[in-house]
Amino acid sequence: MAIVVTHKQKGGQFVVLGANYTKWKSSRASRLFGDLFPVEEEGAARVLAVCGADGVIQFGDADAFVVTGIDGKAPRDLLGSA
Repeated sequence: MAIVVTHKQKGGQFVVLGANYTKWKSSRASRLFGDLFPVEEEGAARVLAVCGADGVIQFGDADAFVVTGIDGKAPRDLLGSA
């Protein structure tokens, strides 16, 4: 099953090779209170692995792409008007 996506800003078309969702969290000692009140950072990322017509694998933020075709059909055709 081939999923074709289009980059929202640049407009190029790509084939989706895979998708990943990751969460991360890190902490470090604060300057003033050390480990008592650490500085914590956390986040999440949704990433797509895609390739263009040249076959070069690229990674990009999933929010930067929109699905335009699945096995040659538009998503609207597969899902109906639901």
